[in-house]
Amino acid sequence: MSKTLDEVIGSLPADFREEVEAYGQELIREKMTIQALRKELGLTQESLAEQLGVRQADVSKLEKRSDMLISTLRNYLEAMGGELDLVARMPGRPPVTLEGFTEKSSRVE
Repeated sequence: MSKTLDEVIGSLPADFREEVEAYGQELIREKMTIQALRKELGLTQESLAEQLGVRQADVSKLEKRSDMLISTLRNYLEAMGGELDLVARMPGRPPVTLEGFTEKSSRVE
């Protein structure tokens, strides 16, 4: 007789089950769309649109885009209470946080 996933997980020792759950949550957090992040934070497109000073339809379009300006993404994340860090990962080197992209600049260059 086959077992359900819940039964298998339920049969694991509690400490191992917690470890597996934590790792699963970490994997989920590593790959998340901006729409999923907004939903996880309990925010609506309407409330975010109000924060950004745009229409709800604009937020919907933004969430479907795969390519956008860094400033647009930064503004979106800041409207949710977050901040943007850009990290470059190069072969054979530790990750590097890129500067000059994460803070609003008052100068136009």
